[in-house]
Amino acid sequence: MPILRKRPPYIYLLVALDWLTIVSALAAAIHLRGRDFHGFFEFAGTSLYWEIVFIGAYAAAVVLVLHYFSLYRINVVVSVTDHIIRIVRALVIAVLGIGLLAFFVRAAFILDSRLAIIYFTLISFTLFVGGRVIIFRAFLLFLTRHKVFQRNALIIGAGEGARNVAVNIFLHDHLGLTLAGFVDDDLPLGKPVFNGMKVIGRTAELREVVETFDVGEVIVSLENVDQEKFIEVLERALELGRPVKVSSPLYAVIPDRLDMEKYGNIPVVEVSRHGPRPAFVVYKRLFDSVGAGFAMLLLAPVLAAIAAGIKLDSPGPVIYTQTRIGKNGKPFRFFKFRSMTSSSSDDREREQKYAQLIKGSWNGGSTEVPMKIVDEARVTRLGAILRRTSLDELPQLFNVLRGDMSLVGPRPCLPYEWKHYEEWHKKRLSVTPGCTGMWQVVGRSQVGFQDMVILDLFYSQNASFHLDLWLLLKTIPVMVLGRGGK
Repeated sequence: MPILRKRPPYIYLLVALDWLTIVSALAAAIHLRGRDFHGFFEFAGTSLYWEIVFIGAYAAAVVLVLHYFSLYRINVVVSVTDHIIRIVRALVIAVLGIGLLAFFVRAAFILDSRLAIIYFTLISFTLFVGGRVIIFRAFLLFLTRHKVFQRNALIIGAGEGARNVAVNIFLHDHLGLTLAGFVDDDLPLGKPVFNGMKVIGRTAELREVVETFDVGEVIVSLENVDQEKFIEVLERALELGRPVKVSSPLYAVIPDRLDMEKYGNIPVVEVSRHGPRPAFVVYKRLFDSVGAGFAMLLLAPVLAAIAAGIKLDSPGPVIYTQTRIGKNGKPFRFFKFRSMTSSSSDDREREQKYAQLIKGSWNGGSTEVPMKIVDEARVTRLGAILRRTSLDELPQLFNVLRGDMSLVGPRPCLPYEWKHYEEWHKKRLSVTPGCTGMWQVVGRSQVGFQDMVILDLFYSQNASFHLDLWLLLKTIPVMVLGRGGK
């Protein structure tokens, strides 16, 4: 059983500092507004208990907003300009949130005046800049440079990319990392790689090496291996319970399209864990059911208008159904609005093209091959609009209610696609497929098959409330602007 993940100590200190900052800002805003605490259990006619609950809970919510804006990444914490910009963005969301609460929830324990909200904004910004950017940043740099906040790092791989990571760890002491050595299957044991650091083990001995050298962080930087070997080593690293970062060309699509943490000038992708936690699975099912039900009620007029438009535009059924492959290879009935003229004559040709796409032989093996293989001649006039804006996907809300799909997750595949998958490709469907996901938001029709699989693996390894919310919010402009749709 994996041990509890060890995170850098500064993160816990910073989370506590941020929570106290918001609590202090809220309390000061209430006091400056002229509202006093009356007795131990009463506050302006309202139980003091609820006042405390609100302040504590809202401060915790703001911490999540700070996390959303990457304010716990080491490269952000040690910066100045970028740090302040992200603080401002996070506070805009925090202030809007408390303003909306004050408007919709008429309760005395919420900041119920514009003056109090102004006080809260000014005080929290001042405390964040003073506490985070000036004091904590200097404190962190002092401790890391004096080896107080320090953990051993192990690099898997010993090629050029791995050496670049080692150079950046050596040059940037604020990272709080000390390089223990390299794990590599090709170079001889004891072979020096960088600055006296040597190859100290093989990938098959990863657990023994981590325990022997008390490794606090594992960085996977393999280059000249196939994807299946890479995923195998990555999963082995995830089983160790330590933080795992990836800096490899095989994961390049992630930092190319997402704002990632950096070690010096090297982007690193954190892989949080191997599969969603049980509590998250329960929450996700509840959230999916409520969210899909609410969306169907809200979008009922849109659904009816699209259905009428399809009937008028071309002959055929309104809803197109087909068999798709879901979690762990389980087939289910998949719904979407029909966007093409009815025909099955090209299924065999599509399968052949898809098999070539997976093998990288279609279109000369280009990595820019579009993921969707579409017969443009069959797309109807209304269908072109529906596909570009992803409105043809709305009936999948029924699939979400049935439990076949989630609001967020990798896209389900067709049976003939599954048949041509390699084993490592199938890992993308180790979680419930979704209506939207990494590929739709940051890749869509603009990335090739291998990159699509990597994006979905990244989601399955990092699935969380924060990531789901981010992807749902990002889906809206993608749909409105129709980016990458076919």
